[in-house]
Amino acid sequence: MRLYLVRHGAYRSDYSSERGPGLSPRGEEQARVAGQFLKSQHAKPDVLITSGYLRAQETATQILAQLNVSLEPVESPDFTPSGDPHTMRAIIEALPAQEVLVVGHMTSIGEFAHLLSFQAPAFFDTCTVMAFEFDGTRWKFLWFNDCGRNVL
Repeated sequence: MRLYLVRHGAYRSDYSSERGPGLSPRGEEQARVAGQFLKSQHAKPDVLITSGYLRAQETATQILAQLNVSLEPVESPDFTPSGDPHTMRAIIEALPAQEVLVVGHMTSIGEFAHLLSFQAPAFFDTCTVMAFEFDGTRWKFLWFNDCGRNVL
């Protein structure tokens, strides 16, 4: 199984929705860049998991548009900023999927990535993308790309 972890893009400061703020124009562009990068890596996720927060869902939508993939997101409270990385791992490993895309949040995604491999960064900027490979027993960290860093 291949796993892609993405931190959501930069977001607006408007917290009027119970699902949190949506992406800012910069965050929308970051998500498009992340999607273009994943396309260059031949990503073809067959499962998409998001936290249900608006900024994660909007990031996922932009990425899927770049990949030309249509998936219904699985919203999981286990992938929110306070999600438990061990629970996240159990959920992912139980999926009958070839490629999984998770769009989440700094704290939980960082802890999850670091749990899978000590080589993975635990802290990173918006729209950073990481890839892992699971052989049924162990996770291997493949790469990361800070896709949002140069987007103004």
